[in-house]
Amino acid sequence: MPKITACIALLLAASAWSLPRTAQAQSAEPLREPGKQEAPRGLGAQVLLTNSGFGLGGYARKLLRDDQTATLEISLSAAEDEREVSFFDRFGDRDVPNKRTYLLEIPVYIGLERRLFRPFIEDNFRPYFHIAGGPVLGWNYPYFRDENGNDTFDEGERTFGVVSGLFRGNLVPGLGLSISIGANFGELEGLTQGVRLGFRMNVYNEPIELLEPSVKAADNVLTTPFIMFHFGRQR
Repeated sequence: MPKITACIALLLAASAWSLPRTAQAQSAEPLREPGKQEAPRGLGAQVLLTNSGFGLGGYARKLLRDDQTATLEISLSAAEDEREVSFFDRFGDRDVPNKRTYLLEIPVYIGLERRLFRPFIEDNFRPYFHIAGGPVLGWNYPYFRDENGNDTFDEGERTFGVVSGLFRGNLVPGLGLSISIGANFGELEGLTQGVRLGFRMNVYNEPIELLEPSVKAADNVLTTPFIMFHFGRQR
């Protein structure tokens, strides 16, 4: 027993001696400073991937206050129904069964970007949440010349390509909303790039017939998930 008591007393004495030194060593370690804010302004380009294919766009951004950035985005992309399937013959001509019209979408979104976890993550990886909305201009034009007005492609009727039918369309206005999460990479100033994953919904003033009415009724609400890559410069 005396030996055990002596050992416990020795351990307690050693602990009491070492605690101040440990606390002093910990207090001497520099605390990590929170990450810096984004650069005040930025401009860049976007590449958009949706259920319908590719799109291109551009953006401008301006820092408002801590971790909050206002954005302005404009893009151009095609909208297709998920049931559309393209076939090509040996001459390269394209055929899409049951297709009724083409639709080009030009959303002009004003948004707010909120940076996440700035105190805990290094500045070269900057995750964020983004929400945006605004007017959408849709350009709706025919896939084929409907000679008899039955909204169905019949044998002998001429089909139009993506470009050849472009000037036969009409403008359809609407409103859109986009919600996404993403991350910016690179330096806070100078060249930067990033990726964003999200969901987009555009609501038009009138129904759009992407497919023949016997296959799917016209709808004025079009939705799609998207992946966006953006490249630009901040200063």
